Amino acid sequence: MEEFPPKFSKVLVTPDPHYIPGYAGYCPQLKYHLGKTYGQLTAKLLSSPEVSRSRRLVLHTGRFPSTETDTGPRDEIWRSHHGERRNLERMIPGYTGFVPKSQNYFSRTYAETCREALSEFDRDQQRVRLASCLSFYPLQPRRLSTPLTAISKEPAPYKTMDPWKPKGSPYFMADSSPHKYFISGFTGYVPKSRFLIGTGYPITTNKALVQFGKEMRRDPTSLQLPGEESGALPPIPTVYPSHRGLLPSYTGHVPGYKFRYGQTFEKLTHNALGLSGTQRKIEARAQ
Repeated sequence: MEEFPPKFSKVLVTPDPHYIPGYAGYCPQLKYHLGKTYGQLTAKLLSSPEVSRSRRLVLHTGRFPSTETDTGPRDEIWRSHHGERRNLERMIPGYTGFVPKSQNYFSRTYAETCREALSEFDRDQQRVRLASCLSFYPLQPRRLSTPLTAISKEPAPYKTMDPWKPKGSPYFMADSSPHKYFISGFTGYVPKSRFLIGTGYPITTNKALVQFGKEMRRDPTSLQLPGEESGALPPIPTVYPSHRGLLPSYTGHVPGYKFRYGQTFEKLTHNALGLSGTQRKIEARAQ
């Protein structure tokens, strides 16, 4: 009789090897065996010599068995550069960090891929260090002829033959000017360009500005555009012109408009300031 009881009871705890309940992986011949707990069935199947299975368990907790690919100069290189971090020589699956050169290896386990990639990376590093050492010694410091000798003590400032000058607003340019347009991307309002279609934006705005300038020059109540020679002062634009009525979309105040009716808006607002109250009454009776 043993002096001390065993550490684990074989009745209460299933001995290894076995899979714990909840393991969803493959277990050979499991679906053909019934009548026992999951741990007991897997322990029987993993230890029975009659069941064909892998010698290496899926849930292996110890050190990986040494193989030909695990030993050799590659491991020595890794251990020499990672002496105090030797636990990293086995890159376990699930590691999400960057492994240099690992994109060049396929069809291997994660540990083998990492080992091959790190070995290649170390060889490249050694090659670079060796090349830098060989190229460092033959080079000699180059003598630089500084400071440079000045050609003249007071050099003349550079002046371009065609200096840039601001062109001004396209509204005030001559109709024949090639720069009388707005560049593409201009988001401001361009008069007379609403109904011009079928051409590029610079051509459209050029036609619109030329047409707008001609109409402004024909209208005596508008401001005189620059470029026209005239000794008289430009006429002040009036809100209520005497020779015509207002536009139908005008929403401002018109003197006497609320007492007039029976005609179009343009006729009712014709010469709104030139007619006195008596004249409006006579004109209304005549109409």
